[in-house]
Amino acid sequence: MERSIEILTEILDKVAEEQDYLNYHIDIQSASENENNYTTFLYQVTLKSQGKDVLVLDVKVPAPDLTMRAILPFFEMEYFFYDKLLRKYKLLEDKNNILPEHRLVTPKFYYGSDEYLKEILVLEDLTAKGFVTNDNLNFIDWEYASKSLENLAKFHALSIALSEDDLEGFQNFTILSSNIDSTGIESIIEYAFSSALQVVKEENRSLLKRIFVQLFKRNDKNKYYMPHSRAFIIHCNYRPSNLMHRKLDGHLEVIAVNYQMLSLGNPIVDIVYLIFIGSNKKFRDKYLKRCLEHYYAELCKALIRFGLDPAGIYPREDFDNEVEQVLPLGLYQSLCSFMTLFVDKEVASGIKLLNLEDITASQKTLYVERINDVVDDFIEKGYVKFD
Repeated sequence: MERSIEILTEILDKVAEEQDYLNYHIDIQSASENENNYTTFLYQVTLKSQGKDVLVLDVKVPAPDLTMRAILPFFEMEYFFYDKLLRKYKLLEDKNNILPEHRLVTPKFYYGSDEYLKEILVLEDLTAKGFVTNDNLNFIDWEYASKSLENLAKFHALSIALSEDDLEGFQNFTILSSNIDSTGIESIIEYAFSSALQVVKEENRSLLKRIFVQLFKRNDKNKYYMPHSRAFIIHCNYRPSNLMHRKLDGHLEVIAVNYQMLSLGNPIVDIVYLIFIGSNKKFRDKYLKRCLEHYYAELCKALIRFGLDPAGIYPREDFDNEVEQVLPLGLYQSLCSFMTLFVDKEVASGIKLLNLEDITASQKTLYVERINDVVDDFIEKGYVKFD
């Protein structure tokens, strides 16, 4: 933590100078206690200078001794997004005269570094503009889901537009092709399933075991993430806790944050993350089909704005086939996410590496409800096809 403050203080002087803040005052407050974040120290910084607007910043500094760094290069990835990929996206939007309301909205990027053990990201604090994070324990409604899918469609369309505009440059983004150490992830998946087996309804236990074997055979464990017909740049962690929203003039706005797990992959992965982690079976029974229809319609609109032909680039038949193939991933995503969703903040705050056994008694009832909700859904709908 002390090292993080040292790095932060050095960088903020540079940011103040770049923004022409003279004789400035800096206030630094830790924001980590407000988040279940096990990989990053978070700070809220207020920068004040006479005659200037108050500048409120979010600063991320990695916790360097975490095992998660060995599993996922999360800081390198997010720095790549803001420093390189987002710049290309903005140029594409300018080139195609995309209207402001149709552009991808992200926090403003002020400074970043991916130098090992000195990594830092300085971003606009969106809470100063009225954006808030969705409560992890609340279920999303149709309005929230639809706006989240519209934002996702813009994000996905940009990657296709970039690949059409500069295929060679797109293919040179090697950081996107191998960003996950599957060995480390496998242990989390196995633990999540074993924990779920302890609380799932007795009549579903044997079938859940079969589902685990079917979903995660050693030879094809990554097939759900891989692009099937067309490679998209996907968020790979598009759940409500990584989204922020606000109501402006009666209209809901939703934007994504935490671009730490970007990957070349299948766009359905992001849709499934949002819907299965953010909702319950009651919502999915009523709105899952509508969500899929809405996303594809918005993706087509976004592609057309870039002068592209959706039917030629990503036909509806390909989309429907990929939905059927990738939908089973929702079970794995849900079980793994619930292991962290219900870890008590006070218990977790003192540990360096997330211990999946730290589900407290006060959270266990909710955990059991969520587990059985999603398992019931998968078994009832027959999403997993057995060989």
